[in-house]
Amino acid sequence: MSVNKQNRHKRSKKQRNDLNKRRNSDYQNEATNVRRTALIGNWIVAIGTVVSAIGGTPSTIFTKQTPDDFRLIGPTLEAVGIALVAETEDTILYTVGDQIQAIGNLNVIAGVLSRNEQIEPLLEKQGDSAQLVGLGLVIKTAGPLTLLQTLYNTGLMIQLIGTAIEVYAIRGTVVAEDIKALGAWIKAGGAILTALATE
Repeated sequence: MSVNKQNRHKRSKKQRNDLNKRRNSDYQNEATNVRRTALIGNWIVAIGTVVSAIGGTPSTIFTKQTPDDFRLIGPTLEAVGIALVAETEDTILYTVGDQIQAIGNLNVIAGVLSRNEQIEPLLEKQGDSAQLVGLGLVIKTAGPLTLLQTLYNTGLMIQLIGTAIEVYAIRGTVVAEDIKALGAWIKAGGAILTALATE
């Protein structure tokens, strides 16, 4: 092989190596961005569920308007966080599940904004039901799970249980409001666990 051919071969090999390094770097950067987005999204959801739980807990500490403000801010944060998480999902089923949850939160927001005693409970129940369906879709069941994935799933299941309690608590009585508040706090605990277990 001539000197020129050897030099061309070395340059070609170096170019291929450089290209592979750039591709690997791009993949790593993309994976890092996806993880960061999922982490931020899940923590926004967790904060939103805590705010919602505070707003839904019967209390004499706050003014009459404050719980409504919390019940508006909480689902808004949840919808934003879930929308971020949806961008990081690797399958269409999980993306759809997240989108359904976000739609459910928008329903809850619409109910609070309606300021109507008949419409608000209906929209809130529809919203909670949509979140219940969405949570059921995003629970990961395929393949062996790592410890973090198992904790992540456990957090989702706890959220599902809390949301189910919220859905089936009939409003209008003191006991029902307490049960609904319990469901909201269970959901918040699950959301925090999910956020902590986000890889």
